[in-house]
Amino acid sequence: MKLAVYIVLGMISYLVHASDLKSGYYLKWDTDHTERKIRPVYPISTEKIGLYNTYYIEVEDQKPQSVCYFTSSRPSNKSDFGSHCIKFAYEKNSIYRTFVNIDGERISNNEGVYAVKYILDGQEYPTKKQNFGESNNLMEDKSGSAEYYFKRDELGRRYSEVRKNANGDVVLEHNGFYEARFIFDANDYAAYRRGFDRDGNIMEGKYGYATAHFWFDENGNFEKEEFRNSSGKLVLGPSNRFARIEYKNIDSFGNWHEVNLYDASGELLKDSPAILLARYHRNARRESISYYDSKMNPSENAQGINKYLYIYDKVGHLIERKGYSLKDELVE
Repeated sequence: MKLAVYIVLGMISYLVHASDLKSGYYLKWDTDHTERKIRPVYPISTEKIGLYNTYYIEVEDQKPQSVCYFTSSRPSNKSDFGSHCIKFAYEKNSIYRTFVNIDGERISNNEGVYAVKYILDGQEYPTKKQNFGESNNLMEDKSGSAEYYFKRDELGRRYSEVRKNANGDVVLEHNGFYEARFIFDANDYAAYRRGFDRDGNIMEGKYGYATAHFWFDENGNFEKEEFRNSSGKLVLGPSNRFARIEYKNIDSFGNWHEVNLYDASGELLKDSPAILLARYHRNARRESISYYDSKMNPSENAQGINKYLYIYDKVGHLIERKGYSLKDELVE
């Protein structure tokens, strides 16, 4: 079993490869960018699961049977997919994912989708993904997509994706891309997402960028993202605020503690918060985020907020996020 090991803040984390999939508890259940197999990271021992929000993955013969979410060891519906569990079912040329709540009832996920079908088409990895509603009808998710079509490289990694709605019409990405293409780093994480038009030409899209470049650490955590036009020039991304974002001081739970925002000249932002600092509780839940300018003076965002505080219930579910101004006044 091949593992990449590194130590942060006195805790050891392991990069779990898709071929090493085993039953167990993890902080994150899937960091796969290639649409091949789920890839969990940050395994947690059974003695410590009560301290964290965890996903239990049940595996048989290297195939996931279910992924279930727990908060402080208690079953919870507040997973990142919007239910307690994902259930997997396998057929000769397809894989189904369905969703159940803590009472074992079938429900839709947080995209409003009742079931997801991955079609293998005689290949090892899926060539198409389809969303279905409760009546077994093709159903569009929040992006307006009902079907995703994949092309794969010699390693089976998804290098091209085209989306279609329930009527079979191509759904353009938020930047107006007809087709997105990818390349991957040594850990199989996406190194860029580049946009192409219907004729196969690189396009810049309505936000002015053609390529979003990515950098990830060994566990699939964002370290940096930047946006460039078709000529390779750094440009503002979809937020229209920054051209590059860097996540710093990532701890052994995958949480960033600092974010830096840069303009199209590669300099820290001058006219809005440029630096974000985050604090976390010992159980890895976020405690606060504070804003600063490029000289580390306390600053406010466009909503007049200098600091967010995160409020949790006794189980560990996030109840609300409260924003405060530089005068320490609650911003409604």
